[in-house]
Amino acid sequence: MRRPRLAAAATLAGIAAVLAAGYAAAGLTGLITVASVAALGVLIVARALVKGQKPPPVQARQPRREPAPRPAVRTADFPAYQRIASDLEWARMSQRHYERIVRPMLARLAAALDRPRAAGLTRPGRSADVDEPGVDLPTLERIITTLEER
Repeated sequence: MRRPRLAAAATLAGIAAVLAAGYAAAGLTGLITVASVAALGVLIVARALVKGQKPPPVQARQPRREPAPRPAVRTADFPAYQRIASDLEWARMSQRHYERIVRPMLARLAAALDRPRAAGLTRPGRSADVDEPGVDLPTLERIITTLEER
């Protein structure tokens, strides 16, 4: 019991002497530098003296699951569908795109399906050379719904 107290007292006295020497040599800057080095030394010694616990065992990993099955039908299998979906999206952004691409496509579709009522919805509207926002979503939905009716 006497030895640990003696070792602790000697350590504290040594640290105090080093701090005083650092202050005497370089003032406050020396004191801060020596205090940082002393604190680092104390941490290293404390870590060496403390016995760590045994680390927990590594758990076995779960076997990899197979990726989900791919759908039988993919959008990439129908490039025409992708083009039409893209054109409809662009029709909402650009009046020019609607007038030059989507409106004629919808008119041809209405004629092919023999839907005269839907063909009336696709008549030319504003000028095709105007840089304005395209047709709003409710209008497109109304035209598509009319084409889908039986």
